[in-house]
Amino acid sequence: MKKIIVIPNKYEDINTLVENTDVIAVGIKDLAVNFMEVELAKLDELATLIHSKGKKLFIALNKNMHNSNLVDAEKVLKKCDDLNINGVFYYDVAILSLAQKHNIKTKLIWSAEHLATNYNTINYWAKNGVDMTFLSNEITMNEVKEIVNNTNTNTSLIAQAFGYVPMYVSKRHAIDNYLKHFKLKTSSRDFYIFKEEKKYPILERKDNTEIYSYFILNGIAEYVDINIDYLLINGFKIELDKLLEVISLFKTVTSDNKDKYKERIDSMFDNTDLGFLYKEAIYQVKRNDK
Repeated sequence: MKKIIVIPNKYEDINTLVENTDVIAVGIKDLAVNFMEVELAKLDELATLIHSKGKKLFIALNKNMHNSNLVDAEKVLKKCDDLNINGVFYYDVAILSLAQKHNIKTKLIWSAEHLATNYNTINYWAKNGVDMTFLSNEITMNEVKEIVNNTNTNTSLIAQAFGYVPMYVSKRHAIDNYLKHFKLKTSSRDFYIFKEEKKYPILERKDNTEIYSYFILNGIAEYVDINIDYLLINGFKIELDKLLEVISLFKTVTSDNKDKYKERIDSMFDNTDLGFLYKEAIYQVKRNDK
């Protein structure tokens, strides 16, 4: 049976969400992208809370690390076994190297954004100490099925099935630079990019700027009959009451009610879509005739 991973929208929501899901996933402040962040100092109490409910806690150390980040990343990894953290999302191979250096037992989740697109690479990392893979959001359902059917059985797979989809991360402070350039002031940190009548959420952190899709991915019907281990529900910018209903639907969806449930989620939001699940990437080679 598929397990449900939830990325909370706010730290305050975790008390409620942990009662309704299998896994809570959070980023460690200044060491993660595309996850709700928590301070390292709060990790002990968060792990205690989640494990007291019999649920799992995954953390993210998935930013592209600077040398200056490695000391803190190493500190977090050393705490993982002591706190019984159940999984670590990572992007930078430095995290894998540090985990192997210190013989960390916590499961590692390869989370390379746009790179986890084929079973050959997934199987390669599985042979080199990686336990799980978070699939790219830019592959089709046929490619997901191919990966599921050909990945080593000792590797667990995660796919995002609901929520805003991370599209882009920049090291630049795009929002603050914009405000400074045009001499604008605001107390809000709720920003969007408007392009071709589409509204893209944009979030700026200490070291990076993140841009999300204009749509909310609604893949509840797509994964019912696929033998994938974890489905990820991204709560970013989703109100708690709606997020709880979405989780409930994912926990009870079947082949018989999947279309009804899909319609229910579509009716809850104005901007649902299936992303790349049925859109193949087509590369056009430019001819250079002489």
